[in-house]
Amino acid sequence: MSEIDAGTSQRKPVGLALWGTERVQTTVSHARLAEQVGFESIWLTDTQLICRELYVTLAACATATTRLRLATGVTVPRTRHPSVTASALATLNELSDGRAMAGISVGHSALRNIGQLPAPIAELADYVGTVRQLLDGQTARFETGAEGAITWLGQPAPVPLHVAATGPRLTRAAAGMADGVILLQGSALDLIEQGMELVDQGLKDAGRAPGSVQTTAWIYVGLDRDTQRAHDQVRARVAAVLRMTDPSRLEGQDREAVERLHHDYDMFAHAQTMPPHAALVPERLINRYAVAGTPDEVHMRIAALLADPRIDRVVVSPQIGAPDLPITHDFISQFGETVLARL
Repeated sequence: MSEIDAGTSQRKPVGLALWGTERVQTTVSHARLAEQVGFESIWLTDTQLICRELYVTLAACATATTRLRLATGVTVPRTRHPSVTASALATLNELSDGRAMAGISVGHSALRNIGQLPAPIAELADYVGTVRQLLDGQTARFETGAEGAITWLGQPAPVPLHVAATGPRLTRAAAGMADGVILLQGSALDLIEQGMELVDQGLKDAGRAPGSVQTTAWIYVGLDRDTQRAHDQVRARVAAVLRMTDPSRLEGQDREAVERLHHDYDMFAHAQTMPPHAALVPERLINRYAVAGTPDEVHMRIAALLADPRIDRVVVSPQIGAPDLPITHDFISQFGETVLARL
């Protein structure tokens, strides 16, 4: 067993978020490198007008890797019927010999860029339930009243379903509807604590046992020996999570900044490396909603998250790669060498 394999087997899993903003062949090379340096999984964004097609890209990554788990990060109702999502996940799971996972949520840029609002929580719960029924080989009743099953599925496809949540209501509900909850709520310890408390409340409300869902902390990461450059790497991603944050949860100048972000955020620039709206993010919010700094600083904060017994996985989301620039490749290499290898 190699040192990387040994290290990966002894620590909690660390996943990598990727965007389909680069050629599929480039994303495949990122997946190979991610597997090589010790990432457990890749999570690919589903936003059809600004990224390549999700399942085509995940399938290409599946054929180029052997251990890496392959996840939607995240897919949404309304752009894909639950029967389509279930069949796609089952196919990916078959192709990858059981390495498929799914992140699902109410929707953001994928819906807003076609003039739709995020799905209500009740609709998401029905969607997740239907996808699970179909993956389990059961017959599901669709919104039309028609019933159907995946006829080619010889046996259940055990694809874990994780619901991503930003706000309190969705976080509580997610704990009752899925195999896992993805906390998209920042990186500061108090924000993580609030998220975990909401998960616990949701489990209690749903009559589920404490600790019966996996909890994934989704963390935006900037990595550079120059702290200011590291902060600039995550500014666009912090802008995105603040766009999904209720301004009333903040005070004073922070609330004013988030209100302006809500007004000025360009959804078609959601996948850009440094969109104009990123400049609206106050410097003081960077370290509350991201982990950005030197390799030692990033290692310390990621290690602290992994040490929390209530967190089962950390997914790191770096600056979005741009065509013809080695942004993503460089991050994977540097994070593998300076952070993963030391965990």
